[in-house]
Amino acid sequence: MKLNEILQTTTLFLLEGGNAVKSVVKITQSEVHSSVPDLLKKIQKVLDLPSGKVKLIGSAGKKPNPSDFSGDLDIAVECDPSIVEANLKKFSDNNRVMKNIGVFSFAYDIGNKLVQVDLMPVKDIKFAAWSFQANEADLAQGLKGAQRNELFFAIAKFMPQEVSKKDKDGEPIEIKRYFYDLSRGLMTGTRSRVNSNGKITKNFATISKKVLSTDPEKICNMMFGEDASPKQCSTFDGSLKAINSDGFPYIDKRDDILKLALKGIKDKKLKVPKL
Repeated sequence: MKLNEILQTTTLFLLEGGNAVKSVVKITQSEVHSSVPDLLKKIQKVLDLPSGKVKLIGSAGKKPNPSDFSGDLDIAVECDPSIVEANLKKFSDNNRVMKNIGVFSFAYDIGNKLVQVDLMPVKDIKFAAWSFQANEADLAQGLKGAQRNELFFAIAKFMPQEVSKKDKDGEPIEIKRYFYDLSRGLMTGTRSRVNSNGKITKNFATISKKVLSTDPEKICNMMFGEDASPKQCSTFDGSLKAINSDGFPYIDKRDDILKLALKGIKDKKLKVPKL
């Protein structure tokens, strides 16, 4: 499994409350509202970040009932991961570094119990706040941002690909395609069947990627069509409506996209919405 695939699956797991540190418990929505302002100030001070570069993301604090639980607090920070790692012990000795998925967790005392905080270094916090959001309209239906994200992942998979190299039988051995990454944005990259020893293998592996855009409006236009907006595509229903519209640029791949998104939702054991 490649880094981007690990990031997509494991980060989504963490966003739904996977315990990465010891002795932590769930936090209620009312506790989120009372404790997060001070937590954000502390993170900003410890990491020496300017205002606006630290933000609560995910579903914590957005669930409808004050007594509803969240598994942890997910905080995006716009800084280099090395800065977070170097300062992690200043938050707590009870911490965990997961550099392979870009998450740094620690136990945080909110007065009567310890809760888990996941710090996620990002390059563009405005994009991260949009891409990782758990929209209240989705939450009201018992959905999470993860279902919407599966639509994005599936579209990227079926956006136009370019075959840059073929074998002697005319079969592709290197392709250029699009990727969607929750932390990094819409990307382009190369997948190849040539291994490090120069031999042609059966399966493709990603060998390079670069960020194309972190602008939600541009991303929505490229993925869903010129009439799609970041506001519309911030919910599952809105994103699905854009896919089913006449302006969707990949109508010929629509069925394949929906099938792949449905598979991703089921594989992650998420609530299956009506497609």
